[in-house]
Amino acid sequence: MLIASVRDDLCLDFANTQYWRGSAPAAETLHGFDDLAGFLERGVGAAALAPMRAWAREHPKKADALFADALALREGIYRTFSALAAGKPADNADFAALNAALAEAPARTALARADSGYGWRIDTPRPSAARLLAPVLWSAADLLVSSGARRIRQCANEKCLWLFVDASKGGTRRWCQMSSCGNRAKARRHYSKMKEA
Repeated sequence: MLIASVRDDLCLDFANTQYWRGSAPAAETLHGFDDLAGFLERGVGAAALAPMRAWAREHPKKADALFADALALREGIYRTFSALAAGKPADNADFAALNAALAEAPARTALARADSGYGWRIDTPRPSAARLLAPVLWSAADLLVSSGARRIRQCANEKCLWLFVDASKGGTRRWCQMSSCGNRAKARRHYSKMKEA
């Protein structure tokens, strides 16, 4: 399998596949293995996931178990970066689970030429959540290592709680997106002021 470069915030995108975490119930975008593969294809390309999709069609029960393991990893990644956003260390159990998954994920040891540049050549002989999520796990590890220099934030909207990297000049970004949560907050403040007047 050939995986092109991985965005450093891919792990946050994966954690955010469940959103509106402050609402009951939260909104889920991953409902099965196909949804998970679709998410990963956007990050690493369809060709890289073709063998795993074929395996999942041949072994649907194993694919369901792999999917459940992937969601458990997602939740650990979410809790880890949520803690960092709050200025706290990662929970020991979540940190240990991430390390265990990284140990099972294929190593990035060989580069290969691709049609549009270069990528990491990895082999995935045994399907597992850690092997499937290797790009997400690499992203999480790289982001954790650089988190001192990066600003990990959580949306200030109590119902949203989306995770993001604050790349704003002043480092004061509060909302996942100004066009959604930021505008809602402004509208609520304006409504409250008008009601008081």
